Amino acid sequence: AEEPAKAMAFFRHMGFNLIRFGIFWDGAEPEPGRIDREYLSRVKAYIQEAEKNGIYVMVDMHQDLFAQKYGDGAPDWACLDEGLPHPDNCRVWYEAYLSSEAIIRAADNFWANKPTADGVGLLDHYEKMWEVIADTLKDCPNVIGLEPMNEPFMGSLARNAFGQAQMQLMQKNPAFSIQDPSKATPEEIGEFMGIVAGHFLQFDKTTLMDFYRRMAHAISKTSDLAIITGGNIYCSTDLPTGIERLEGISQIYGPHGYDSVVDTDNYAAFSQDNVERLYQHKREAQDQLGLPTIAAEWGAFPSRDFTNLLIRDMNSIVERNLWGSAYCEYHPGMDQNPNFTSLRRAYPMATAGWLTAYHYDEAQRLFTVSFEAEPGESLIFLPFVDGKVTVDGEAKYQLETLGENALLKISTRRQGKVSITVQEA
Repeated sequence: AEEPAKAMAFFRHMGFNLIRFGIFWDGAEPEPGRIDREYLSRVKAYIQEAEKNGIYVMVDMHQDLFAQKYGDGAPDWACLDEGLPHPDNCRVWYEAYLSSEAIIRAADNFWANKPTADGVGLLDHYEKMWEVIADTLKDCPNVIGLEPMNEPFMGSLARNAFGQAQMQLMQKNPAFSIQDPSKATPEEIGEFMGIVAGHFLQFDKTTLMDFYRRMAHAISKTSDLAIITGGNIYCSTDLPTGIERLEGISQIYGPHGYDSVVDTDNYAAFSQDNVERLYQHKREAQDQLGLPTIAAEWGAFPSRDFTNLLIRDMNSIVERNLWGSAYCEYHPGMDQNPNFTSLRRAYPMATAGWLTAYHYDEAQRLFTVSFEAEPGESLIFLPFVDGKVTVDGEAKYQLETLGENALLKISTRRQGKVSITVQEA
């Protein structure tokens, strides 16, 4: 119990009231059909410790490069790669998605529900596993949703889509190469990505939505927990999603978003314009879907002197869209690292009514928020101990010190617009 308590105390200190908690297929089902109850009990212990610290949880079945033998995710028995080769010379880890014959075949076999050694299909195993997970966590009130798979990879369809787009562009311009985009026109790049996007949208609307329907059925069999649908792996870039609304289950849209330099040493080329544009497209998808939305994975920044600037830029996107968000990812010692201090920010933790706008000016140590109040209590996290509070509207407040932070409690008795300003004293 000591480890979960230490982790959640750190998150509480940072002011977080939401975490995205990663679990793994190889942990939950180490052998075909055998669910590791001890593993799930440890997962539940973390979630229960989060509840004690006032923290909500998104449970994410994580994978990177499909299987634990190549990254993390599926156990060996579920990685049906048929002995095909896997490269060991990728410049960046995610290049293996397009260059590893093993990962591509394993993903293809997963979507095809190929039988494992026990004669049961991979998707059938996965669905049964999620039924047990949902049953295990159904009485955890702080679990806001279950994410069946992190950034699903579509297998050979991805490489085929890029290859077909390359061929179509080369018919018009034989010198075109997506490997050297500096020599291509913006129109050519746009056409290339449009062709790729068409293939990926088809995958989303058929294979991926069928998968989510399976998972929704498994989850709703034993619980009333929501499902989190984020989109295929390439939706973390500036590509549209084909995710649709599901019936018979609560649903959260949880898009990811990164600039193309993520996980590389090329952060000198980081484009905030690209990040703004791709999250604008995520907002457009939210408006189309009509779903509550959380920016479920962003950041993964190196510890550099520019890191806080990038964090503040993303914080502003989250603020403007009134989203929840989850930074990727946390490591021990980050609370002592001055390059990540902007993760600890002022924000409304809970609103009695409808939140309309808020902003934290870190340089000025100034927080503003406005909402259409209903009777109840609103909570605002402040990354400082004391502040001058100004209230416009019918509301009472109480400032409660929490170590190096403070919690502002706003009480409202009736409907009406309320605006709050807090300036650090």
